[in-house]
Amino acid sequence: MSALRSRPARMGLLIAGLLLLGLALFGFRGERVRVDTALAQEQDLTESLREEGRTRLAHRWRLSAPVAGQVERIDLRPGDVVVQGQVLARISPATGALLDPATRDRLRAEARAAASAVMQAQARVLSAKAALTLAEQEVARSGPLVENGTLSKMEGERVQSRLSQTRAELSAASFARELSAAQREASESLLAQQGKSGAGAEPVAVTAPVAGIVLARLRESAGPVAVGEPLLDLGETKTLEIEVDLLSSDAVRVSEGMPVRLHRWGGEGVLEARVRRVEPVGFTKVSALGVEEQRVYVLCDFTSPPELWQRLGDGYRVEAEFVLTEGRALTVPGGALFRLGEAWALYRVEDGRARQQTVRIGRRGGLDTEILEGLSAGSEVIVHPDDRVSDGSRVEPL
Repeated sequence: MSALRSRPARMGLLIAGLLLLGLALFGFRGERVRVDTALAQEQDLTESLREEGRTRLAHRWRLSAPVAGQVERIDLRPGDVVVQGQVLARISPATGALLDPATRDRLRAEARAAASAVMQAQARVLSAKAALTLAEQEVARSGPLVENGTLSKMEGERVQSRLSQTRAELSAASFARELSAAQREASESLLAQQGKSGAGAEPVAVTAPVAGIVLARLRESAGPVAVGEPLLDLGETKTLEIEVDLLSSDAVRVSEGMPVRLHRWGGEGVLEARVRRVEPVGFTKVSALGVEEQRVYVLCDFTSPPELWQRLGDGYRVEAEFVLTEGRALTVPGGALFRLGEAWALYRVEDGRARQQTVRIGRRGGLDTEILEGLSAGSEVIVHPDDRVSDGSRVEPL
């Protein structure tokens, strides 16, 4: 009878022991930490810089009164389109000013200087035309080489940038020639009035040196004007460009011919542009936090068709993204990485546990970072690990 009574007791002790062992095992294993995870994957990665910029007209003119006298009312308004040679204002010259010997000598000197400037500008035009022909031939030769891989894409973009720069130089030389010719004509017109009475002197016409738009009307009402008094500001719409000031530490990573994407400019889609020039001189700018920064102007030309950006004007805001590098890369979210001494590390998820892994990183593009060493494609990593996660912790993906 005693043996029968002891048998249930032994079974009870055995069950209790098993329960205690199970509680100990599960207790020491600890609670699983719920974590956000992502997969390391091969994808296109773009490394870029973003900075706010503005549009500007590269070629602007301030038209001033070439002679003292009475100016007629100017009816042009900002935004009005003018053509080359159009009369923008008329000034009835004052007799005393025209007969002044110093004024005559000055006008003769200005006429000679303007004639010399016309000849120099004409030489620049001829040189720019020759350079443009050479650049167009170089673009035609490099196109097939870029397509078949003989020439790198970056070098092809540099060739395209040189073509754009040559076109800009030709445009600038042509405008300089036209402006010098207009200045010579104005001086010669004033000299032709010498010896005439105030009543017999013909009004002096102030004409548009180029085709463009009126940017500002600095004088509206009729009345007396002095020599050199500003009347109108003109701009040539075809010369619209983008001006961005970058930190000098970022500007050294930007080169001529680099592609640029324009965001948040007010219209639909993204506009394309290309770096034409990185200014060689920086300047000091005080940030909103009161910190002095060394910045550098970077000038870009539109490559998108003009009909896409024709509603942009002078001084409009844009957000410029400079594309530094593009290509395939093994990436993880940037939030998965943390500093481990001088190195970078992350947590892999392996058999339900977090495993600390040291990695070597490369390019950074937006939210993703390139992994050069220490991880393989398809590995599951923890994003934004908190202080509950450590090497060996039991984790559970969300």
